[in-house]
Amino acid sequence: MFITLDRPLSRYLALLLGILLVIPWQVQGLWLQGFFLFGSTFFLTFALMPLLIRVAHHMGALDYPDARRVHAQPTPRIGGVAVLLAVNISLLCNFNFSLAFKGVCLSALIVGLISLWDDMQEMPALLKLLGQLLAIAVLLYCDVVIQFAPETWWGDLLEYGVTAFWMLGITNAFNFLDGINGLAASLAMVTCLLMAALAWHTGQSYMLFLCLALAGGAAGFLPDNARYDQQARCFLGDVGSTYLGWMMAGIAVMGDWSSDGAIKAYSAPLLIFSVMIFDMIYTTIARFKRGDVHNFKEWIEFVGKDHLHHRLMDLGCNQAQAVLLIISFTLLMGLSALALIQGSLIAVVLLLIQAVVFYLALSFLMIRAQK
Repeated sequence: MFITLDRPLSRYLALLLGILLVIPWQVQGLWLQGFFLFGSTFFLTFALMPLLIRVAHHMGALDYPDARRVHAQPTPRIGGVAVLLAVNISLLCNFNFSLAFKGVCLSALIVGLISLWDDMQEMPALLKLLGQLLAIAVLLYCDVVIQFAPETWWGDLLEYGVTAFWMLGITNAFNFLDGINGLAASLAMVTCLLMAALAWHTGQSYMLFLCLALAGGAAGFLPDNARYDQQARCFLGDVGSTYLGWMMAGIAVMGDWSSDGAIKAYSAPLLIFSVMIFDMIYTTIARFKRGDVHNFKEWIEFVGKDHLHHRLMDLGCNQAQAVLLIISFTLLMGLSALALIQGSLIAVVLLLIQAVVFYLALSFLMIRAQK
């Protein structure tokens, strides 16, 4: 099937701009280099989308509407491939990363390709989990580990376990929120920009570039997805949501966010990711309490309309309003994260308490929406 897209000239212009910006010009200035990276992934993603949409229709990689989904027509679901390609092309053309950076990018590529297979041909959840565990092994081999325990054998095992739990948790939590037009890509863009500001604040230039490259790829996907007066042209699919989620989680692990102890070091990324963490915890507890799931296997495979965006829509929001509210929540927590970097320990504790109070209030609203 041949799918036409409005203003095809804009795609060719975007491709040209993406190629020009991806060329490693010897530009000076941290933010100018970051602008080039953001621009290259933005334009390359936008330019690649028509090709991915045609491939999806040809291969039958379509998301069909049902009672648990909000779209009304079969929609291509491998748009995340454009983001994956644009980010990797931009990074490979411009940088020679450290072992840790290579570990994050390679493991995310593994997860993305496995998820692409799942989008093209349904894959058992257990097999998909095994693929993610393989990606975790790559991370650990490249020494991308959350460091907080004593340097003993049991301390190393504890850190490996927490790292695996973080990577799987954040990746799946982000995937859970890919439920309405524009939400996942907008959330990824805002989260990456907040992480970029955090990286700049802590003097981590290469991490700044990686965050901006991801943010640009997510932003380039939005014109074909964040459409509220008509049908979305394409969805991220598992390939896009798991790739973006894995990359963001990996950046948080390898970052050096503070030199004042583990509490301050990991409070900032926890706050930035807190919206997706909250959604995963709330829906998990609610599903077990309702009896929808009874074990880990059922939890992985269960798909329902009980996530934060669904509850906001139950309260009367349309899709655009729900996206705007969730992005606002993320910004609220992210700005708190930026504030605590230079704050005292008591300031960190107070900001964390503020976040707990906020999510308790949000839980009350979600319960009201359910009733």
